Amino acid sequence: MAYDNSLEQLESRIHDVSLDFEPEGMRRAGYQVVDWIVARLGRLRDPETGLGQELSRDETEKLLREPLPERPNSFEVVFDQFATMVAPNAFSLDHPRFFAFIPSAPSYVSILADALAAGTNVFAGTWLESSGPSQVELVVLDWFKQMLGLPAEAAGLLVSGGSVANLTALAVARKAQLNDQVGNAVVYLSGQTHASIDRALRILGFSPDQLRTIPTDSAHRMDTRALAEQIRGDRAAGVRALAVIGNAGTTNTGAIDPLEEIARIAHQNSLWFHVDAAYGGFAALTSRGRAALRGIEQADSLVLDPHKWFYCPFEAGCAIVRQGRLMRETFRILPEYMRDVAREEREVNFCDYGPQLTRSFRALKVWMSVKTYGAARLREVIDQCLDLTEYAALLFARSPRLAIVTPPSLGVFTFRYLPEKLPENAEAREALLNRVNEDLMRRIISSRKLMLSSTRLGTRHVLRFCVLNHRSRKEDVRMALKLTLELGREAERALA
Repeated sequence: MAYDNSLEQLESRIHDVSLDFEPEGMRRAGYQVVDWIVARLGRLRDPETGLGQELSRDETEKLLREPLPERPNSFEVVFDQFATMVAPNAFSLDHPRFFAFIPSAPSYVSILADALAAGTNVFAGTWLESSGPSQVELVVLDWFKQMLGLPAEAAGLLVSGGSVANLTALAVARKAQLNDQVGNAVVYLSGQTHASIDRALRILGFSPDQLRTIPTDSAHRMDTRALAEQIRGDRAAGVRALAVIGNAGTTNTGAIDPLEEIARIAHQNSLWFHVDAAYGGFAALTSRGRAALRGIEQADSLVLDPHKWFYCPFEAGCAIVRQGRLMRETFRILPEYMRDVAREEREVNFCDYGPQLTRSFRALKVWMSVKTYGAARLREVIDQCLDLTEYAALLFARSPRLAIVTPPSLGVFTFRYLPEKLPENAEAREALLNRVNEDLMRRIISSRKLMLSSTRLGTRHVLRFCVLNHRSRKEDVRMALKLTLELGREAERALA
């Protein structure tokens, strides 16, 4: 084989270039980052601290566009650019008045743990290269199984979030139930099911006409009578059924499907029972949450998001399958270049349980935060969020200008602003209500003092209020009420 250079030429050209700073420079940069994070977290409680902002693409291009830098900059200069030009131009999902979507408010310990995971750069795909980290992940998964009442033989892994967790679990279901042949197969779900389920099923080869949307009741929970009737009709028509999807906390209203009854129907009909508990599942740590989620322990698979109600940074999702061996049967592939890492089931290669070979040490942030704070403290925080949700709904209900549409479920309730004067005609009244509340939502986002989100329930445009943040307090709820009423009056006057 011919080489382009002689050994002597290479010896003269190789100068041992490295990207490391000297130790003192690394410490100085690290202290700067930690000091900035601590100061940022401290500012979140300042009433004057806004929630961030959104720039237009033209504005971000002007601010940040540059050619590939050829020459170095000092870390201090680059960090200052991040702190002044990047960080302010995003919303703070951990702000105590961020009540939109499903908030994420990581604890300080979990933030430090994520830094440690990056600093050690563990390859968490195989036991050979990460026996200690893999054991930590097994311990974390056992904590989740214990919390939810799942059997010892259940298996799982940590992934990026609920979307990949749903995809992972449903891929196992497809393999176990259909041997990956999806033709003439259907999946049952409600209209309140998260869009990540639709996306996962599309990736897995299901067309829209293979999804059976089951009606919901007045509380936006799956109608189990309609589910049973749909299954009977499909079976009579010779249709194959894969799974029924239950919700343990919908994004729209926090609704929990009747999981026990769905489990009974699914198993009577040999269907896979999958539960999307991405945000609601961790309520099982509390007594009222366990009662509300009764039946989740019967799931064939489920998903959780520790980056939501377990206070870890993005990205942290989890997929768990009741018969753990099915995950390995679905994903395990052993090419020649992986022969050195092959292990028996007891020494777990997590790359055999999901789609990723290269995996970060996601379990560390869960493990360190749970061990530092303890389950009792986390339970207290989740209970506080549930109480704050009820507190907010009761305060909002006192105002004649606000109407609760769906009562608190887990951490969510929905409401509408009511203008003082409404048309007598029902259609005109509904149209005005929708316009006012749509305008109110725009004003809330523009205020940068409060963040809510909106959705549609039937023909009604409603605003969502979601409490998941351990930093949110009663005064934040009262401020949210005050701002909502002020901005609602502005919207009402603008449309008068």
